[in-house]
Amino acid sequence: MAVADGLRLPLAALRRRAEPRSVVGDVVLDDLRVGEVLVVDGQVSLNLEAEARGSEVVVAGTVRANWVGTCRRCLEEVGGEVDLTIREVMADGSVGDGDAYALGVDEADVEPVIRDAVLLALPLSPLCGEECDGPDPERFPTGLFGDGGSSVAEERDPRWAVLDVLRESDFPADGS
Repeated sequence: MAVADGLRLPLAALRRRAEPRSVVGDVVLDDLRVGEVLVVDGQVSLNLEAEARGSEVVVAGTVRANWVGTCRRCLEEVGGEVDLTIREVMADGSVGDGDAYALGVDEADVEPVIRDAVLLALPLSPLCGEECDGPDPERFPTGLFGDGGSSVAEERDPRWAVLDVLRESDFPADGS
């Protein structure tokens, strides 16, 4: 089955078949981007099955895509892969399920299913690694205050002094 034609599956063919229809291959979807993170060349690999179940169509399988973006600390390019397992229901408006994707009159367009899955899996602010110190670790430390004996941690706001007393109290470990 050709998947380059917009990922539209004819409903008549889906309903005639007893077994699910396979949708396997690579497709290019434009504008797969969240902030500065985007899918490399819009290339998405699919291994899906679409099956008609009464008035609904169930789309299940795996979706893979490589992404690139900018590390939120050091601003260097970083990349990764989304590897998703999806299972979504497509239904016409008469079924009344608000969570189902819209099903056309003559066809099931699975592009919105794939597009939503990939976009929701992309990282919002990627990080090249937990050990990334950023562009200037002396001026802008990445750890929590108090880690590594930072002098910034010693300068405390006097308005919070009452709460510091609670922190230093001898409370039992179980909180009682």
